[in-house]
Amino acid sequence: MASGNLNNRMLNLATVAIGGALGSIARYYLSNSALKNFIFFDIPFAIIFVNVAGSFIFGIFMGFLENNIIISHNIRTFVITGFLASFTTFSTFAWESVMFIQNEMYIKLVIYCLTSIILSVIFCLIGYHLGK
Repeated sequence: MASGNLNNRMLNLATVAIGGALGSIARYYLSNSALKNFIFFDIPFAIIFVNVAGSFIFGIFMGFLENNIIISHNIRTFVITGFLASFTTFSTFAWESVMFIQNEMYIKLVIYCLTSIILSVIFCLIGYHLGK
């Protein structure tokens, strides 16, 4: 039985690692694509887009889970813990916020933070309801 438990843990780790690698690649690609050039009022919208999209997908999966739509443990681990955890970029969001603070761009900081948070929550809610 211990061998089976070890195999399950190894499968979970591999699932998270593969999902994380793909999520990181997707984030890198999107943040360095044409979205990188979409800057308005010195706010990098590529990061906002990635966070909103990730929140939307997360909401869909949480809606599926709440409604007992069958999603295997491996798919849930791959998508939520692996892919989405590395795809969304709130660490980058935090760093961009710090840069606005260091440059004393407080109005831009507020716009950036509120836009990121409000749109992410709204799209997560929309995704959640679509997933139901």
